[in-house]
Amino acid sequence: MHPHPLNDLLCHVALALQESRSARGFLPHFPGMLREFFPAVRCILYYKDAEGNSFRAYGDGADNDPLPPVREEADLIESFTGRTEALRANDQTRTYFDLFDRDCGGLLAAKGLNLIVPLRARAYFRGLLLARTEEGDERTIQALCAAAQTAAAMFIPAIEAERMEFENDKNYYRLFKFDRLVLLGQMAASLAHELRTPLTTVLFEIASIHSHLGADETVTSAYRKVNREIGRASQMVESLLVFSKFKDLNLSSLRLREFVEQTLGEIPASKIPAQVKVRVHADEEIEVTSDGDRLKQVFINVLFNALEALTGQADGSITVRIYSEYDELPRNVRHIIAVCDTGPGIPDAIKGRVLEPFFTTKKEGTGLGLYISYSIMKTLKGDLEIHSNRQGTRVNLILPAR
Repeated sequence: MHPHPLNDLLCHVALALQESRSARGFLPHFPGMLREFFPAVRCILYYKDAEGNSFRAYGDGADNDPLPPVREEADLIESFTGRTEALRANDQTRTYFDLFDRDCGGLLAAKGLNLIVPLRARAYFRGLLLARTEEGDERTIQALCAAAQTAAAMFIPAIEAERMEFENDKNYYRLFKFDRLVLLGQMAASLAHELRTPLTTVLFEIASIHSHLGADETVTSAYRKVNREIGRASQMVESLLVFSKFKDLNLSSLRLREFVEQTLGEIPASKIPAQVKVRVHADEEIEVTSDGDRLKQVFINVLFNALEALTGQADGSITVRIYSEYDELPRNVRHIIAVCDTGPGIPDAIKGRVLEPFFTTKKEGTGLGLYISYSIMKTLKGDLEIHSNRQGTRVNLILPAR
């Protein structure tokens, strides 16, 4: 062990952050640094994934022998979200370690991990250090915990600053796209008005021709195809007309948990497969001022997309999380309804296109659902964010403070 392990560790952390191509690229090196300067048989870092709602493992062979990600709602994560003290395994705490192991696939027991250190900086809780230490000097173990938390106070802000810069660039690009989409929406609405009458005329004329030609099988099959495609085109036209006829906002006070539970209660049971579990978690009762009807339209559309993502899964689940967060300053509060599914995620090749109008992977889809939902959230002075990976998709409906 080094004579001044904390100072040496912090110097190495600062140097590694400077040399890494990205701040997040530093994470795989951190567990090894701790083991170099402090007595620990094993160190594993679980850090919040850049996308999605899970925590990814780094260190001690995690690349060669991939460790399972831990979901945000797992007991191991939720129990440390508001905790600053480390937890050591002993007779009094063994029950907690057993509880954490249940939804982490027995990770703690399999790796002999007996120390859990929450890593946070400012308002951010971003990860856990899981370690295996030998019984020994209690002061040395406390020094390891303090070193991990002190180092986290250095690298977490660096990672968050990098994330915020990326988000700002992305939001600027999305705003640029949104301006163009507004113009496109105005043009599409005008076009929709012009298409409505000829589509209806074609539909009536085709029906008349079919009735005169009799029950010929070929004619009937062609009639059905034409009728179906005209119906699909009419559906697109109606969607555009509804979107173009936005009325003034009807603002009222909404309790988000009550709003979500009431909306879920209005959905017919037949629309939610029996094998899919929908859970609601709320940190506290959050009240916002918004347009309930438009927010409900967005929430239902996102929920149905999540249900479709679980098609064919034997035991899929959807979690609706309601919480508040702020960036740097408490006054920058935003309230979030996060709809998280355990589906296969959105393929990387189409992630950047899911908010484009008319883009869809559904056979009968119009490609307007998410585009209209995103536009509604903007009119509510909020935002819609999509994070997806192979463990599932999370859609954040973001609302401003009252």
